[in-house]
Amino acid sequence: MRNADVAAMLNRVADLLEIKGENFFKIRAYREAVRQLDNLTTEVEDLIKDGRLKDIPGIGEAMEKKIVEFVTTGRLEFLTRLEGEVPPALLELTRVPGLGPRTAKDIYDALGILSIDALEEAAQAHRLLLVRGIKAKTEENILRGIAMLKRTEGRRFFPEGWILADSLLTTLGSMPGVLRAEIAGSLRRARETISDLDLLVAANDPDAICREFAHLPQVNEVVAQGGTKTSIRVRSGMEVDLRAVKPESFGAAWQYFTGSQAHNIQLRGRSERRGKLKINEYGVFKEDGTKIAGETEEEVYAAVGCAWIPPELREGRGEIELAAQGPLPQLVQQRDLRGDLHTHSNWSDGRNEIAVMARAARERGYSYLVMTDHTQSLLIAQGLTPQRFNERAAEITSVNASPGTARVLNGAEVDILPDGSLDLPDDCLAELDVVVASVHTALDQPKDLITQRVLAALRSPHVDVLAHPTSRRLDRRGETNLDIDAVIAEAARTGTALEINSSPWRLDLNDTWARKARDAGVILAIDTDAHYPAEFDSVRYGCAIGRRAGLTTDRVLNTGDADAVLAHCRAKEARAVANFR
Repeated sequence: MRNADVAAMLNRVADLLEIKGENFFKIRAYREAVRQLDNLTTEVEDLIKDGRLKDIPGIGEAMEKKIVEFVTTGRLEFLTRLEGEVPPALLELTRVPGLGPRTAKDIYDALGILSIDALEEAAQAHRLLLVRGIKAKTEENILRGIAMLKRTEGRRFFPEGWILADSLLTTLGSMPGVLRAEIAGSLRRARETISDLDLLVAANDPDAICREFAHLPQVNEVVAQGGTKTSIRVRSGMEVDLRAVKPESFGAAWQYFTGSQAHNIQLRGRSERRGKLKINEYGVFKEDGTKIAGETEEEVYAAVGCAWIPPELREGRGEIELAAQGPLPQLVQQRDLRGDLHTHSNWSDGRNEIAVMARAARERGYSYLVMTDHTQSLLIAQGLTPQRFNERAAEITSVNASPGTARVLNGAEVDILPDGSLDLPDDCLAELDVVVASVHTALDQPKDLITQRVLAALRSPHVDVLAHPTSRRLDRRGETNLDIDAVIAEAARTGTALEINSSPWRLDLNDTWARKARDAGVILAIDTDAHYPAEFDSVRYGCAIGRRAGLTTDRVLNTGDADAVLAHCRAKEARAVANFR
């Protein structure tokens, strides 16, 4: 059982307790346990086996017993009892991003609403304003949350698919007879959301592999099975489709089952125009049935006169025409990133000392990182005052004198305050190597106000990068009202980099906005926002977004070395002083 499953269970308990109006401290204990699990780099099952679960801060004896019960039996009696005391449909309302359990209960008590459709109807008719504590802005945010929920209904953000795929590919790779196992479908293309997971295997006996796949330990239910395809459902509810083919057809099948549909239709059209070739999951064939390609994707594309096309670009947006003209530009890859411009330590809300983060960055191949702890107004994250930034600078100097660490640049994630000012005085900002700015509060400001707030920050000579620009949190809220087009234009004008935040809870900018930024001439940064070492590994998600946006290394700030980043910051400062103040 994954840590995420345990955390989801504890969150559900907390939600039900909140709906019931239980003691605040009891609810907070469950939320804190979830926070601790989210930060773990070890599986809960392993901690239970080693008797170390109780060593985690915030998990006392009672909480430990509940977690052990859930992990060992797959259910929790306390949760079952709570679910029997609360209308099931009431908890369904809390699926709306931004709608908490207490507010859902208030809406139910006042209006008797127990469905998302009824909630939407009431919000559109402004009947939610009859509920205690709900204002017009709250009602508007609920409608936006419902719209977001409907857009992603039945779908999951792609990092969840990658985590599951990692497990399944490891298992498949160890099975006798499997020659190769790969991700296909929309997950391989790194679409923001996916409905299922597609896997492809090369084997000399495809039918046997598909039969065996149905018996893997990850399988919760066999949906369909027959021939060279097996569909299963795992415990999280995600469906996984496995197809197995002979090695000589693997390239054709991989291309075909990666898609997209639009890409494949265009590719088939091109094959028919070039000597009436037939292209399918088994290969590329002449009219007389002679097979001319199929073992690799490269030879499939070559057979129709194209260079190989990276899967992230296969959306039917002109990539085939470009590939017909020759090799496509080399897209950014994870190994191209030489540093991370957005990280945290235990000086603010990170878990580890600066030296630990610097060693972890070095172990992952980074030559530098920017330590961007939060600033003073963000009390929930233990934001630093100017005095504490001065104290932290001494620790950074000490770490940089130590062997085996990435170079640490002195930075901050400075809050953009509601009036557009920055959360540190100019003299403090001027002492920092790199300044990342972001919005964490007053997220419900009207479009004009929040946009002008961010634009003012971009014009500051001190702000080098705008972090997670839309401020979305995929587990709890959508994008703000920010005019991203205006932000992109101003970033291009001021030379401010825009971030692709790799955290699976943010993925911000998304690939659509990142592509628009690229087209406008903006420099981007692919960062992790790491609060502990394991979060550095989420960079693969940001790289996937960058590749879907068509980013090459020259368009990504942190593909340069530390001196190149510092030069960019100095150039931004000089440009701002000359033109924007």
